[in-house]
Amino acid sequence: MKPLIQVQGVSQRFNTASGEFLALQNVSFDIYEGETISLIGHSGCGKSTLLNLIAGIALPTEGGLLCDNREIAGPGPE
Repeated sequence: MKPLIQVQGVSQRFNTASGEFLALQNVSFDIYEGETISLIGHSGCGKSTLLNLIAGIALPTEGGLLCDNREIAGPGPE
C-alpha cells in the first residue's frame, strides 16, 4: 500500500527581525488512506506551519511533500 501523504525531510525557515527562525527541521512521515492522525505540541512548535505546507499554502525551505504520489506545489483548485 502506498502512502496517501508523504512528508520527506521537510524544513521551514522564516526570516525575522532578530534573524532566521527554524520552525521545522527535517520532518518526515507517511500517512496512509484510512489512518487518523493528530498533531500535538505546545504553542509555536510548528503544527500550523506543517499543516500549511501539506495544504500547499506555503512551500518548504527544504524537502518535499507528496499527495497521492504527486508533488504538493500549491493549493488545489478546490
